[in-house]
Parts: sequence; C-alpha cells; structure tokens
Amino acid sequence: MARTGIQDLTMKADGALRAPTVERAYLWSGEFVDRSIETQFCEATWMETIERTRGIQLAIVLFAAWSFVDYLIFGPTLFFAFLFMARWLSIPVAHIPTRLFGRPDQQKSFFASLTFLQAYVFGIFLLVVNAGGMSPSEHALSALIIVFAFYFGVPNRLILNASASFASTIAFIMVLSRYDGMSMRSIVLVSLLLFVGNFCGVQAVRVTNRLRRREFLTLMHHKELNEQLTAEIAVRQEAQRAVQATEENFQSIFVAAPLPLALINPATHRVVQANRAALELCGLSEDEVSSFDARQFFADEDMRDYLGGATANGQKARNIEARLQKTNGEIIWAHISAALVRFHGVPALLVALQDVTARRREAEALRLARDQATDASRSKSEFLANMSHELRTPLNAIIGFSEALERELFGPVGNPRYREYAEDIHDSGVHLLNLINDILDLSKIEAGHFKLHEDDTDLDAVVASACRIVRHRAQQAAISIETALPTPALSLIADDRALKQVLINLISNAVKFSNDRGTVRIEATVRAEGLRIAVIDHGIGIAEEDIPKALAPFTQVDGTLSRAHEGTGLGLPLAKHLTELHGGELTIVSAPGEGTTVYVDLPASRLVASERSSQQIKA
Repeated sequence: MARTGIQDLTMKADGALRAPTVERAYLWSGEFVDRSIETQFCEATWMETIERTRGIQLAIVLFAAWSFVDYLIFGPTLFFAFLFMARWLSIPVAHIPTRLFGRPDQQKSFFASLTFLQAYVFGIFLLVVNAGGMSPSEHALSALIIVFAFYFGVPNRLILNASASFASTIAFIMVLSRYDGMSMRSIVLVSLLLFVGNFCGVQAVRVTNRLRRREFLTLMHHKELNEQLTAEIAVRQEAQRAVQATEENFQSIFVAAPLPLALINPATHRVVQANRAALELCGLSEDEVSSFDARQFFADEDMRDYLGGATANGQKARNIEARLQKTNGEIIWAHISAALVRFHGVPALLVALQDVTARRREAEALRLARDQATDASRSKSEFLANMSHELRTPLNAIIGFSEALERELFGPVGNPRYREYAEDIHDSGVHLLNLINDILDLSKIEAGHFKLHEDDTDLDAVVASACRIVRHRAQQAAISIETALPTPALSLIADDRALKQVLINLISNAVKFSNDRGTVRIEATVRAEGLRIAVIDHGIGIAEEDIPKALAPFTQVDGTLSRAHEGTGLGLPLAKHLTELHGGELTIVSAPGEGTTVYVDLPASRLVASERSSQQIKA
C-alpha cells in the first residue's frame, strides 16, 4: 500500500478513539482491514513471531517430558508406549513452522502449521483425558491452562487460535461427559469455565493485536514523516544547486545556442535579450534589440496576438509557423515556439525561432507537382476512356466485317488470297481488342476502380472455358492441354470472368513458351490453406532473377526487338492483380530449360462449404 494509505489508516485508527463510527481500520480480530498493511506488519514483526515460536518449542519439550508422569499414572502398558511416542513426536512437529516455513513470504503455511501443532497437542491431551489418568477437575484445569497457552503463548492468527481453542473445548467436554459419575451440573460448570476462558483469551488477544498495530502505524507514520522531511530537504538542496547551476550556465548556453532564441518582456513585448543567431535572423544589432517590439516582426497582423496568447496560456504555447518580416523588408517563414519562464526572478517569454523558408518552398513545389500529377492522372483516365470507345468501335467493325469475309457469309470470295487477308485482319483486330481490354483492366485495378462480381462459380466450367479459348492456338503448335481437377467438381465464390481471365492468360503464356508437341497441364488441389490451381509447362522457362520482371506491366523478359515471342507483357501482371483482388497469391516457380509452374492460391474462405471440400481441407 502507498504511504498515503498508511497515513489515512493512522488517522482512522486515531479517530477510532474519539468516534467509534469511523472505526474502519481493523477487523474484529484486531488485524488490519487492508491486507497489504497487515502483510507489512507481519513482515515487520516476523522475527518476534519466530522467537515466540521457539519459546513454544521449549514448552513442547516440557510437554514431551510429562511422559514420565504418564508412566507413574498408567504404568508400563501399551497405551503408555503409544502416548510416549506421541508426546515425543510433538517436538519435531513443533519445529515444522520454523524449519520449513520460516520466511515472511510463507506466512499462510507458517500459521497453518502452528494450528496443526495446537490440534496435535490437544489431541494427545484428549487421549489422556479419555484414558482417565486424573480426576475431572484436574483435567478441566489442565484444559483451561492449555487454552490460555494457545491464546497467550502461540503467535498464531486470532481466528486460527480461536478456532483451535473452541474446537478443542467442545471435544474436551464431549470426552469428559463420558466419565462415570459426571453430573450435568459438573459438565455445565466446566463448559462455562472453559468458554469464559476462551472469551477472555479472545478479548485479550484482540486488544493486544490492536494496540500493537497502532504502535506499528505510529512508528510507520513517524518514519514516513522523517523520510518525507529528508526527501524535501534533499529536493530543496538539489533545487538550490540546480538554480545556481542554471543561473551560471544559462547565459553562456543562451548566447552560444545555434537556434535563434529571444527573451521577451510579456508585459511590454520588448526584447529583453537575444542571442547572436536571433539577431542575424531578424537583421538587428545589439543596440537596437532592447527597443524592438517583437510583435512588429510578424508580417501578418492577425498573428501579432500570438505572444499575448502565449503569456495568457501559461507555461507553454502552441507551436506555429508564421511569416516574419526582417528589418530590411525580406519575408521569411519561421517555426515559432514560446514558453513562459523566469529570468532573474521575473516572468519572461522564451521564444525559439527556426527558419523554415526553404522547407516551405519545397512543400509548395511538392504540392504543385502533386496537383500536376493528379491532373495528369485525370487526363490519363479520360484519355483511356475515350480511347476505349474510339478504338473498340472501329475494331468491332473490322472484326465483324473480316469475319464475314473469312466465312463468306454473303457469297464466295473471288480470290483465295482475299480470304487469307480477311483472316489476318480478323486475327489482328481480335489481338488489338484483347490488348486494349487488358490495358483498361490493368488501369482500373491500379486505380482501384475494378469491382469484382462474385457468385458461386463452377471450377470445372471455368477451366474448360479457358482451355476452349486457348485450344485453337495450342492445336496450331501441336501442344496438348491436360487437366487434373478434383472430383466431385468444386464450387467457389469468385468472379467467374476475372478467374477465367487469369487462367486464359496463364494457359496462353504456357502454350506460347512451350516447345512444339509439348504438354500444358492444369491442376487443382484443395489444401488446408485453401484452393491451389497450378498451370504447368515444360517449355523454355524463366531465370529466377527475371521472375519479378515478368510480373511487371509492359515488361518482357526478352525485351529486344528481335524477340522470338510476341506479347505486351500484360498477361502475368493482370493475372497477378486479379488473383490478389480475390485475396489470393500468384507465385512462379521456374528455371531455364525446365519449364514453368504458376501457382494461383485462393483462400479457403472462397470454397463453398460441402462435405467433400471439408474432407479435402482436413486432409
């Protein structure tokens, strides 16, 4: 408990003598209500408790030596032998508290062992009483002596002492009542005698406990007062030394400080003193500074009340950045902070200045650059929107008309070359349209405008659709496409168009970079982390250091004009972004000449709950 708690407790204890209604410091047993204070008291008086316990140990030796009297009473019988061992066993039992639980942090075990010792001693006494070794009056006197010894000899807690004493008294009366010739009147008298003895013992211990704890509080209070007085004297001495050191060092530190500092009279706002850095910043000389009104230094009139506000707010004012005007008319920006201090025993306003003109100019340049970048981004977005409309419209016409010529919808074409030309025009138009769509999708994703339209999606149907779109190109290169998908078919929450676009881009890349008559394999497995889709080819592969380049937009691993494979470098970046929009991750494992495996990992939350998928995830 804090020291203030001890002071409050002392005041309550003292007040209890005058007003019983404020007695809240003690329990009925005389112990402190606050267990932390009680623990302090027990720790402070622990050595006394140990010494009193050692006194009990000497008394227990006498208790054990009483076995010689038992011999005279019972003779060399089996009961005497048992009683003899029980008495002498009480000696090691009496040493348990000090030997095993002699530390202040073992108080509960210490007091419990004392209670056990009391019960053990009285149990032996009950054996003697039950054997009838003495007259009932002698037994009653012995029981009363033992009860008083419990209260005044055993340094146990009162609640434990009282519990052991009353329990022993009741047990003694029950055993004594079995004596032949014991009248009810004798039993009642013995009971009253013992209960009065218990009551006197409880009251005596309560008073003793309270008196000892009041003395403890008084001593603690005096100790605290002494410590506080010593601490205050030390603080005052330290403060005097600090003031002296401050007065000696302030002037030299103030003058030599690289940061512009000025002391201003808060009443007149005149500059009392300024260091060299402040004079240079303001363009003042030492002769002019004493007559200079600091408020004139502010270029904006609405900021001239800042110094008055700093004085009114007390120790510290808010930091501001303001425009200041030097004596030569030059305008600068400065960061200003002010605090009210005492200088030579009188209040003074300490003002610190920092020239931030260069930083403000840089910030303004950055703001202009940001505005220009925002305008450029807006113009880019408008350009892409216009381009999508302007390019898609003629491309759709080119694709439609070239498809009509290629299929000869309105009659045969006279020359077969025209049909080849129409096919080339159609393929080129589709290629350009796909390119425009990829650019627009990637721009939307990077701008955060791409929205997923999620619904239950059949994985088999998405994979089959993607393979069907790429199959024509694969057949031209004699490349076979294989799939290995879980059975039964999996359903997941996804944007089927975006997921199909991911697979089309990955399968197209796998076909493009596979060797002729090779194989591209699409696999899907359910793991504890979620769904993994793998697109595997055995083509030319990618070096590990080139994988980040392959995932960058508009970048080709083979960036030369004579590269062997066409493409804009948008397929993998677009697939990566679409996967991440689904909360997944796209990773590439590849090596030159060994092929490439692209993993698309989607979280388990994307899988539609089913008995089969749950079993697969657990597996």
